[in-house]
Amino acid sequence: MLAVIPYFPPVSFPIGSWTLGLWEILVATAFIVGMEIARARGIQAGLDVRDMVDGVVVIVAMGFLGGHMLHVLGYHPELIEEEGWLTLLKVWAGLSSTGGFLGAIVGSVLFYKVLRKRDYWAHADHIGFAFPFAWTIARLGCFSAHDHVGVPSDFFLAVDFPGGPRHDLGLYEALWSAVIAGTFFALRRTPRKPGFYLALLVTMYAPVRFVLDFLRSTDMDNSDLRYAGLTPAQWIMLGMFALGAWLVWRLRGPVQPPASIAS
Repeated sequence: MLAVIPYFPPVSFPIGSWTLGLWEILVATAFIVGMEIARARGIQAGLDVRDMVDGVVVIVAMGFLGGHMLHVLGYHPELIEEEGWLTLLKVWAGLSSTGGFLGAIVGSVLFYKVLRKRDYWAHADHIGFAFPFAWTIARLGCFSAHDHVGVPSDFFLAVDFPGGPRHDLGLYEALWSAVIAGTFFALRRTPRKPGFYLALLVTMYAPVRFVLDFLRSTDMDNSDLRYAGLTPAQWIMLGMFALGAWLVWRLRGPVQPPASIAS
């Protein structure tokens, strides 16, 4: 079976002396889409829109910080020796999505438990609902930049890179995230306990991401480091799935319908 997706180089748009890449455009679009979905669901549930919007901003900011820290500590520890510990603050210089998840969790707890004490699960669950819609767009940005190249393959969804077809993990994650988003959309009208979508998100995403990382390249200069045979992301996915299992256990019992159901 031959790859059917042709390779295209990363796209960028010159704006004066500045260049804007398609990756940046799609990531910004993902942020806006996620923000608007979370905001709309929060309003329909009777939550203060300021708590939703401010919470999303803090969570995303902490996600970028966590994403860069894992990029350095887990994937490129040599940067500390080369550039010093200040490299941990250069959040624009490399990101790890799984580090972003950890940072987002810390950000959500920091905001809704410390900075502005609110019902954590009620607020965080609406943000969790919005996540796969935003992540689908963000991962299409990764696909546009081809920054998650996999092992050689003749799979029909492989990309025909220069040098031969390979898996493109950005594309695969975008497709699976779209499945999760479609599942959330189909379930959106049924009353759920706060935390339901977070639990469903983690239990649907973590196992697939764990498996996909086995398809990451091992023969390229920028191939991921492995620890006991697993990437840092795979170790984190094991922990995230355990967290999802705990959330499922926590949500057992009958559902109490909320006063307002998002449509």
